[in-house]
Amino acid sequence: MPYIEKTGPKAIKEQLWQWYGVMTDQRIDGFNGWACKQKIYDIKMECERLLQQEDCPKYSGEEEWLQEKRDERAVQRLAGNDKNIPFVP
Repeated sequence: MPYIEKTGPKAIKEQLWQWYGVMTDQRIDGFNGWACKQKIYDIKMECERLLQQEDCPKYSGEEEWLQEKRDERAVQRLAGNDKNIPFVP
């Protein structure tokens, strides 16, 4: 059955970057920063919960894709590019 994607990965990442920006901005009070960090934690925990469900299937090529992403992240870290978080107004 097809589905309608309400919010794509690009919009979700932009929202996460915006919360990160608020969380790390020294000019914004800790109440707003902490609220944004809580939102990031909520999303992280819900993603982990869904991926750990017994009925969450394993797909062909999934392990290879995950390893590619881990490798890309390691290369970014070694190159010092792991802090590249876009600004979202």
